[in-house]
Amino acid sequence: MRHVPTLFARELAAYFLSPTAYLVLLGFQVVAFLNFWELVESLARPQVEFSNLRDPMTTYISGSTPFWFAILAAVPLLTMRLLAEETRSGTIETLATLPITEGEIVVSKWLAGVAMYLVLLLPFALYLPFLYYQGKYQFDVGPLLSLGVGLTSMGMMFIAIGLFFSSLTRNQLVAAVWTFVTLFVLVVTSLLLLFFLAERRWNGWADVARHVAILNQIHDFALGRIDLRTVALHLSVCTFVLYATTSLLAARRGC
Repeated sequence: MRHVPTLFARELAAYFLSPTAYLVLLGFQVVAFLNFWELVESLARPQVEFSNLRDPMTTYISGSTPFWFAILAAVPLLTMRLLAEETRSGTIETLATLPITEGEIVVSKWLAGVAMYLVLLLPFALYLPFLYYQGKYQFDVGPLLSLGVGLTSMGMMFIAIGLFFSSLTRNQLVAAVWTFVTLFVLVVTSLLLLFFLAERRWNGWADVARHVAILNQIHDFALGRIDLRTVALHLSVCTFVLYATTSLLAARRGC
């Protein structure tokens, strides 16, 4: 893995050679500002007491519909070019002739995607010190750190999925569409399945669906509950998908 730092720097720099990264960053800045504006308005309303589940700080990100739509749109845009563009332009064949393993290529591209994903989340955190120091609202930092852990492990899994679909085709649009569909199923359909199972009172299956539903997982993290089983699930899926992507590249090199 000695070539990973060099390849990672190359991939990270490539993001800023196209307008896509800047547009995605601008979009997330707008979403973060609107979320923070809504948070301030919620905190300014006269309330007797916020319940644990309806605390505006708890739902600042995890309960934000614009945030989830932004994630579903941003991850495909960030990952669609990682391997699809290399295949289309033929540069993947040049990389194959160098003393670089498929694992190094996959890991470096994945790390670059994860780094960009984390950069997208920064605007949501940058507003909070103003609320704490200027607004004099003394919120608990623990649940926010827990939420950061959950969003990071989720993002690592999402970027790996996007990278996998980017390796399947040379068409960036096709890779983006398949990534979006898969993430939509993970985020939205799993929650609908949970509601269906709960209504049918299939408690055993409902518990399973509740554990794998992404929205439920992130909401639990926002409440300060760091479930290591959820982190392990995210990292296991991430590892498996990266292994599948590496195996696919190795099979192409052997052809």
